[in-house]
Amino acid sequence: MKFATFAGASALAVLLTGCAGSISQPVALSALSKDQLSTIHISHITGDAASDVVITPDEIASIDQKVQAYIRVDSPSVMVDPATGDALTMKIHITRFDRGSAVARAILIGLGQIHIDATVSLVKSDGTSAGEYKVKKTFALGGVVGAVTRVEDVEEGFAKSVAEIVKEKKDT
Repeated sequence: MKFATFAGASALAVLLTGCAGSISQPVALSALSKDQLSTIHISHITGDAASDVVITPDEIASIDQKVQAYIRVDSPSVMVDPATGDALTMKIHITRFDRGSAVARAILIGLGQIHIDATVSLVKSDGTSAGEYKVKKTFALGGVVGAVTRVEDVEEGFAKSVAEIVKEKKDT
């Protein structure tokens, strides 16, 4: 009986950890038009952080790589070789990166939350903005799920959310 309870709780924890990887819809500050979205090409993804945000260059590079990977999967024609011409650069400016506390999350839902917030700009080769979005990803579940969820799990959901900006929409 104890094994069944443990196995059930473990399975539930693994399923709910998937919430950390779910998509949060980006909020357009200056949206790309439908025409721009249908022909969008990105040659570079770069990231940085606000001066008061504690995040390492390796963590920023990891997020950039995850975003690029999700764009390549969901929208294969969007990422192009930089030599192809007039493509945009995606700039991810991290404005909040809070790892939270696994212990606090284990104690109570809402404590020790993980937050990743950014402003994502799509910039033309001449330096002008083509579009700008806010992306926020928060994880606040508690208990066992909160204790086992890592910031890397939330980074996956954040990267999916950023990739959603340029996702090729399928006509249904």
